[in-house]
Amino acid sequence: MPLVVAMSEIPANKVNQRGSTAPGAPGALSTTFFRATRDTPDAPTASLNRYEGGESRYSAAHFHEVDQFQIIMEGSGEFGRHHVEPYHVHFARAYTPYGPLQSDKDTGWGFIVLRSHFDSGAQRFPGSLEKLKQLPDRNPWQVTAKVSFPAPTADVSVKDVPEIKDEQGLFTRTVTMAPNARTMAPDPSVGDGQYVVVVKGSLIYENKERLAPTVVFTKRDEPAFEIQAGAQGLEAVIMNFPKVSSREAENQAHAPAVGFKTLQCALCAFVYDEEAGMPEEGIPPGTRWEDVPETWSCPDCSATKSEFYMIEI
Repeated sequence: MPLVVAMSEIPANKVNQRGSTAPGAPGALSTTFFRATRDTPDAPTASLNRYEGGESRYSAAHFHEVDQFQIIMEGSGEFGRHHVEPYHVHFARAYTPYGPLQSDKDTGWGFIVLRSHFDSGAQRFPGSLEKLKQLPDRNPWQVTAKVSFPAPTADVSVKDVPEIKDEQGLFTRTVTMAPNARTMAPDPSVGDGQYVVVVKGSLIYENKERLAPTVVFTKRDEPAFEIQAGAQGLEAVIMNFPKVSSREAENQAHAPAVGFKTLQCALCAFVYDEEAGMPEEGIPPGTRWEDVPETWSCPDCSATKSEFYMIEI
């Protein structure tokens, strides 16, 4: 059976629990919808992490041992050097470092973390760097995209998010539904588990109306979930995990013009193309790698220049 939990149903002792304040950890307020344990490794985890406003909270760059979605629900801040706000979605493959994460000091932020398997926790830098470098057969990849919801032109309107997709079953869609409308979620068997996160309105499940935010998880071997909007209608994000299998390395960069090089972060697979440069960071098109300032670092995981290597084209 699918797991369906609304924020309003969570017991008080699982709401806004203070997380770790160890070096590099933000001491976030965590609210658990459901959580896997070492004894239930194939169970899902969904939690809302809040960084309070009034001060900027910081989480050092880190990685996790399983694939992970995050969806920004409130406030704003920085994922690496990517500004995020509702409703940015971040997906990172297992063993792909990202960050640091830093909330806006005035707004704070809140984001829901979603996994389909047990994870032992954030592996924070710098302490985890050597462990990451020694792991064989990593295929790091991550993406951050702001999603929008389709206009309600019918009872059910669906929109794909093309940035968050691969050939292993990964995809993200948004859906807008009129009051009391019904639709079937996509088939979860193409991937490794599927979440439906209702961010506005309400969901009817087992004859009970559940206000947003509500989180639904369906295992890959379960039937597709029937989404029924409540009296307010709803807006939801559907996130499907990719299959857990060895993945062929993707060609993540186009072939550069003759004479230009393309380099890739050895930790998280971010690509620097000399031909394109990074004008948004003050690096003009055509800037050779040796001319990029030594103080520059990867915008996805904060790796330094010494941790990049050249991609073979």
